[in-house]
Amino acid sequence: MRPAAWYKHFMPTALLYTLGAFALILVLARFRVPLAAAILGGTVALGVALGLNAGDLLRAAVAGLTAPMSLALMLITLLLPALSEIMRQTGQMERIVSAARAFFRRPAVTMAALPALIGLLPMPGGALFSAPMVESAAGGKPVGAGKLSAFNYWFRHIWEHWWPLYPGVILAMTLTQTPAWRFIVFQIPLGLFMAVAGAPLFFGLHPDLHARSPHVSSETKRQMLKVTSSIWIIVLAYVLGAVALHLGVGPAPMQLPGQPALTAGQEWLSLAHKFGPFLVGLAASLLWTARMNRMPWSGVGKVFARPGLYALVVLVASVMIFQAVLKAGGAAPKIAAELAALHVPTELVIMALPCIAGLVTGLAFGFVGTSFPIVLPLAAAAANGAPLAPYVALAYAFGHLGQMSSPIHLCHVVSNQYFKTPFGPVYRQIWLPMLLAGVMTLAYFFALRAIL
Repeated sequence: MRPAAWYKHFMPTALLYTLGAFALILVLARFRVPLAAAILGGTVALGVALGLNAGDLLRAAVAGLTAPMSLALMLITLLLPALSEIMRQTGQMERIVSAARAFFRRPAVTMAALPALIGLLPMPGGALFSAPMVESAAGGKPVGAGKLSAFNYWFRHIWEHWWPLYPGVILAMTLTQTPAWRFIVFQIPLGLFMAVAGAPLFFGLHPDLHARSPHVSSETKRQMLKVTSSIWIIVLAYVLGAVALHLGVGPAPMQLPGQPALTAGQEWLSLAHKFGPFLVGLAASLLWTARMNRMPWSGVGKVFARPGLYALVVLVASVMIFQAVLKAGGAAPKIAAELAALHVPTELVIMALPCIAGLVTGLAFGFVGTSFPIVLPLAAAAANGAPLAPYVALAYAFGHLGQMSSPIHLCHVVSNQYFKTPFGPVYRQIWLPMLLAGVMTLAYFFALRAIL
């Protein structure tokens, strides 16, 4: 067998090209290349490796920039930091952190609890909203930027295995044809594993951050509710908006694997379901926050005039272009086919394929949509008539760990950007929590398989 033929037979080239693009992004970022430029550099390299020419790359970039989802994400990325900046300038951010410190009694716990609270809102790039809260909760103590970003990023995502507002959870329920209550019951332990696995992040913090405050009073609870009103407005708008859309126009159309593509009208309706309530809630919260804190409209205008606000929009645009090039190059199906051709054990494929899909897409919806149609038939064969819950939990948990590892996960990108830290220090903080979460997931899988 010729060397080239041997290489093509044994080496998963699409996977290597994709991992190589990620490595290039990390290296460029390490050498202080602006992150948006680093992502675009990795995008071009990956597109060329996957066989795209200049015209293909340009068309994919335009499609990625002008897709309705991209436009919605960029608008959200504009409103989120604007709301955060208004809260900071008016002192509301500090009041939230002060109330949270009294409520949670330890600053270190507050550093984890605030991003977890924001994590109940499945808004894209939500880590950007909680980042200044984590920074304030640290109270000026000497905490490295990498650890601050790790706190923000990790605890922001402890709900994503089972919280039914997340699109990835909804799609997983749909593909597995599992009732919501049953899916949630079997997936909740995965969220608990994430929370417990985050314990190493508390090691090495300044002793003052572990100091315990007095008992929580009723006044503290009322104050906590009042100062977080800007957040609850978003929650209320999301719930009411989602219910109104469902009752008024029906459920959101979903692009299921193997099904015809959505029409333009269905795509916009799906977008309205996914982002409409958030955008309304964000806009209402922004107006409420400015009004409540008596910020003049000229002050609000100055917030939107800050160049840094639009730098984040450019960053999101670069991520969406990367996603579009991945899709144009057919990376996900090629990687799936390469793994299947290697004839690895079924359980390993059920772990590895969602993990790689999560790494490649940086999205729960992405790893569920690309990997579950492949792993579910494998899981059914391996289960041999037994319940699929252990295999679904295994696939989802490792897909989640894959997306948490991704340098194009939007929350990872914007959190690091806020704290002005490269990826390396954050990876050094989260590798142990990821390992612990993976070990606990495997133990859970084997226990479930033995019981069911």
